[in-house]
Amino acid sequence: MKNEIVAKVSIIIPCYNQAEYVGESIESALKQTYENLEIVCINDGSTDNSSEVIKSYAEKYKNIVFLDEKTNRGVCCARNMAIAASSGEYILPLDADDKIEPQYVEKAARVLHNNPKVGIVYCKADFFGRKHGLWKLEEFDKRKIIFENQIFNSSLFRKKDFNEIGGYKDYMKYGCEDWDLWLSFVEKGFEVHRINEVLFHYRKSKTNTRSDAAFPHTSIIISEIFNNHINLFLESDEFYKRVFNDFSPRYKKYKKLFNNLLIAVIVEALVILAMIIID
Repeated sequence: MKNEIVAKVSIIIPCYNQAEYVGESIESALKQTYENLEIVCINDGSTDNSSEVIKSYAEKYKNIVFLDEKTNRGVCCARNMAIAASSGEYILPLDADDKIEPQYVEKAARVLHNNPKVGIVYCKADFFGRKHGLWKLEEFDKRKIIFENQIFNSSLFRKKDFNEIGGYKDYMKYGCEDWDLWLSFVEKGFEVHRINEVLFHYRKSKTNTRSDAAFPHTSIIISEIFNNHINLFLESDEFYKRVFNDFSPRYKKYKKLFNNLLIAVIVEALVILAMIIID
């Protein structure tokens, strides 16, 4: 792929207490067939020896940029800082415990280069670690992504678009910040492309993942997604369809109670209106 694409790609690896795995993640980034590439690793205030592990790679490879933060600020801030420090035109986030196939950047960059309307490029994925097998993630559908995230974090996008959107948002403090980011891309009218092969490997570790930690806060996460992307919901026929389909059986079950409440509200409104008119 020499001379075909000149755009520089920055792989962004934030790390918080992942000393055991971050080396594997960096190794997978170093094995990329795409040549015009840098790797930006940020230690987000780890309390283990993550900093030493990353530093050992940075001292050995000239295309690794190492940011060593002493305070843990969270993944949104860490990614935003690393992307701000990057020099690539294209960005690929990669968590410190995950891995990518050698041709992922090359194939994704080609799609982004040849399709100006495409804003996000991702691929199929599988699990490794304590769980193995294909990650049966539903393919991107603009009508359905407002209900569930269909794109994992390690997807390629343009730094310019990322900056215009405003990056990862601090209000997604309980997780799913990537889902929020993709919705911002969709709002801007960008298309999404999935490469039809497994090029990303998502680790299922023995300890709790960020997805596990996010589960108890699902209602808050959904609320933030709705409040900050409300136009996508209001413009979605699928949203209204799901709302009324879900409401219909409940209405039938509590029809008498609902009607009584509705009548009470109407009567109260009429009384208030009458008082205003009489006064």
